[in-house]
Amino acid sequence: MAPAHSTLKRARDSSPDSVVSYATRRADSPRVKKARSSSPDGDEDAVHIPGIGDDDAVSVAASTDAETEDEGHGGVEAVAKRAKQAAVSIPRRNLTAAEKRTKFDDNYAGVSDEDRLKDVASRWTSDAYKHFKAPILQPARQDGKRIMHRFICRKYPSKSVLRADYEDSTGNLHRHIAACVPQKTAESEAIAAYGAGSQYSYSRMRFLTAMWCARRHRAYLTVEDPEFKEILKMLYGRVDIPTRMTVSRDVQFILGDSKKRVIGKFKNFHGRIHLCIDGWTSPNILAFLGITVHWHEDGKIRHIILDFVRLTNAHTGKYLAEKVVECLREFGIEEKVFAVTVDNAENNTTMLKEMHELVPEFRGECVRVRCFGHVINLVVKAVLSLLVKGANDDDDEKDEAHEDDAEAAVEADEAREAADQALIDALDDEELHVAVTPEDLQQGRNALHKVLQLSRKVWNSPAIRSELTNLAAEAELDSEVLIRAVKTRWNTVTEVLQRALVMREVLAELCDKAQFNKRSGARLRRYLLTDEEWEVLEHLWRLLDPFLFTTKQMSVSDRALVQDVIPYMDILTHHLDRFKNDVTLAPAVRAAAQRGRTMLDKYYTLTDDTIIYRIAMILHPQHKCQYFRDEGWPEEWIQTAIDIAREEWREYYKPKNTPVAANAVTADDAADATDKKGKGKAKASGSSHGRRSAQGASKLPPTRDMFESIARRGKAGQHDALEAYLEAPPQASVEDPLDYWNIRLQAGDPLAQMALDFLSIPSTSTDAERAFSRGHLTVSRLRHSLSEESVRASTVLGSWANIPGLVPEAEIVGLLKQNARRPRATDTDAPTAGPSATATAGASGSSGSSGSSSNKVAGSSKSAGKAKSSAIVID
Repeated sequence: MAPAHSTLKRARDSSPDSVVSYATRRADSPRVKKARSSSPDGDEDAVHIPGIGDDDAVSVAASTDAETEDEGHGGVEAVAKRAKQAAVSIPRRNLTAAEKRTKFDDNYAGVSDEDRLKDVASRWTSDAYKHFKAPILQPARQDGKRIMHRFICRKYPSKSVLRADYEDSTGNLHRHIAACVPQKTAESEAIAAYGAGSQYSYSRMRFLTAMWCARRHRAYLTVEDPEFKEILKMLYGRVDIPTRMTVSRDVQFILGDSKKRVIGKFKNFHGRIHLCIDGWTSPNILAFLGITVHWHEDGKIRHIILDFVRLTNAHTGKYLAEKVVECLREFGIEEKVFAVTVDNAENNTTMLKEMHELVPEFRGECVRVRCFGHVINLVVKAVLSLLVKGANDDDDEKDEAHEDDAEAAVEADEAREAADQALIDALDDEELHVAVTPEDLQQGRNALHKVLQLSRKVWNSPAIRSELTNLAAEAELDSEVLIRAVKTRWNTVTEVLQRALVMREVLAELCDKAQFNKRSGARLRRYLLTDEEWEVLEHLWRLLDPFLFTTKQMSVSDRALVQDVIPYMDILTHHLDRFKNDVTLAPAVRAAAQRGRTMLDKYYTLTDDTIIYRIAMILHPQHKCQYFRDEGWPEEWIQTAIDIAREEWREYYKPKNTPVAANAVTADDAADATDKKGKGKAKASGSSHGRRSAQGASKLPPTRDMFESIARRGKAGQHDALEAYLEAPPQASVEDPLDYWNIRLQAGDPLAQMALDFLSIPSTSTDAERAFSRGHLTVSRLRHSLSEESVRASTVLGSWANIPGLVPEAEIVGLLKQNARRPRATDTDAPTAGPSATATAGASGSSGSSGSSSNKVAGSSKSAGKAKSSAIVID
């Protein structure tokens, strides 16, 4: 028998989901055997399994484990890591109770129960254990053989929680903690809360009600709900609640007043402004053009919905350009607009050309950014297009598909969908360079068809969903239901595949149940998948997972920037190449990877049609030109990119005959400042620390500074900020380029503004799409009667309120008070709430103190009896 200590070490180190076990399973799979038998030299070792036995080997479950951490940190490195893991990883399946028990007993064979408990307890990290005393051993009640761990509550020792020795879940512990009787609130705290009283202002009531409806997408009619009124009257009996018409007018008034501040803000803004533009049709069949603006300010990227422009004519490029320019002129920013992010619809190309004609300062297509989220979606469509053809749908499947398509059509843009389909159809003319037979393609199509149809059946049937939930609970799976793919969001297919792979065993059991296989029923048995089909789905999921991960990374506003697009494309290109060339994978999946590569290449090439991507990459201190050289780009192309950056610098940013700033810092100084700055709270300064106190002690300039101009005269003509930046090596320590250049801007570097203008350009139209989500919430199925002005005002005002200073409460409340149509009874004498407020009222009344009548507190000895329904009125 092995010594106890060696057995414990084996228990710590062992893992059923190891890379080795997965490599063994892959080596025995039909695909690998077939590839091995067909290798040229017949050598069994000739088959290479990516990631197994290499330096880049990763565990099978790493993809699922690292997802939360990677999404929290984000960036190009996270996507690269995810793509690397996709070579070997499959979704993690939780162990069943029987599997956990067997694993535990095997790992701790020959170890006493006391030593087992001591060893497992040493690895517990949850704070839940602090609520309990050290666990004690107790035999199970059923058979007396299975040892249980009893956790006794510290607060109530009569209560305890039992858990099997092989379990490590803290769910029951947390449930017990939540059920423990909470500490009673101190009586003094309750008295203080009552005695503090409250203030009531009808004008502030109007402001808060209007902003509540606008920001939280509440119907104006909500303020007239009897229950809502009763709640407010319970808090203050003399409350005057504005009507829905008043709320509607107030939203319009606040929007109009705030618009002046938006105009003033951009008038005083010295940088460039970027646009995201997308079209949307509301549920009440109103067509809008959503325009969001993005800019860099005070070290942060800001963005708001500039406007929702009502569209009444055919959406031609010329008409869209006229409406956009009209909106920009209304806000006075038509000459400050730099880059425009749009999708690939053909009318957007015409729109940008027409905008240049209307506003010559806007440079049209050369500053266009194609929505990278849309590009990823297109690549995934291209991958799946090879596997969604040729499936034979039954009549009931066609009916369900029609219903789902009708639902998806609500959020689809017809012009964009038509353009996408044309691009997908063009791939049929491309030659496949992967050896794939019609039988291979049909196998892949059948596998994908089965799992998508099964997900649709589960989603649309409450009975099937309920049964699947029960089966998943019995198997102790985290997932309870198979989600449904949405036609207009192809990344949902990846989510369906991931969930299906996790639920593989229970799905087979579900499909085989008699109640779901009646002649007139769902007939789920036709969706049972073979082992070979499951293998195809696993390969397909691994191919698609990095695209889903990239989409999630890019959906965050402060991460979706143009300087990351080319690195993302390079990572995904290498990922597609690995799958295309891996002979151990299903041929249908390899062919699908090639179609995705073709589509990605098309949009990679289109990045050369604009100046944005190349200049942004060069102005990223971590990249400069070295990134392109490391990736093997032709030197001629790199030189062209440098020339474009130089032309942009000379034409629009380089100071004219301006001497070098005395406090300008070098690239190394800024990098050092960035490292010391940490989270961005410190500031760089060009002056040395040793001279600061002397300079502050006298208003006269230091002697050295008096003669500094002589030296500057000789250097002014020689120094060029861009050339100095390009000559310096890349700064590998710079993680946040915006933070880096913000320090340089404060230090007077003339190149900093150009860098911030380029590096703050959004790479996706995610924010415009979020604007439509706000609009969809505003115009719900129960609010189809909203006018276009109400839709626009509520949606736009809710966005403006997120920027400090655009919708100032105190100022607008004052304006609402001035514009009140009639004096209100509640605006005069009203008693205060609580004992302390009553005393205040009495003091005010007895002393006859002076002050504004709007802030007067009236009171008498009789007011004390009404304290529970009173408040200070400040209107």
